[in-house]
Amino acid sequence: MFKVMTHKRKLKKAFSDCFQPLKSIFDNVPIPMQTDRYITAAILGTCRGYAEGAELNEKAFASIVDAVFEEVYRQDSLDVQTRTETWLTEADEVFMESYYHAKAIATPDIDLAWLQVYAQAHFDAAFEVHHST
Repeated sequence: MFKVMTHKRKLKKAFSDCFQPLKSIFDNVPIPMQTDRYITAAILGTCRGYAEGAELNEKAFASIVDAVFEEVYRQDSLDVQTRTETWLTEADEVFMESYYHAKAIATPDIDLAWLQVYAQAHFDAAFEVHHST
């Protein structure tokens, strides 16, 4: 159990740091990232490759994926995970290409510089809209 918590913490921090340049003041990523097949596949593929390298079981993998998606997508995590699962099940071409790429290059030190470059090239930084009533 403590072993899984260590892996969760490590992956959550890696993805949080990866997307930090795009986050709003409230730590939210840009909304369009919620429906980006490349990003969600990269997250899932990285987690899968990392989990396989660390010889973690499916329960540990699922726990890590939940934690990472929650860290990145906050309250929208379940919706994003549902979309991600659909793309995986349907073997969406863009999704699968990103998934296998991320899985293949996943390492124990979790270098996500490549994903940060992609994210910054394809998304504007998030911002919060303040409503006054």
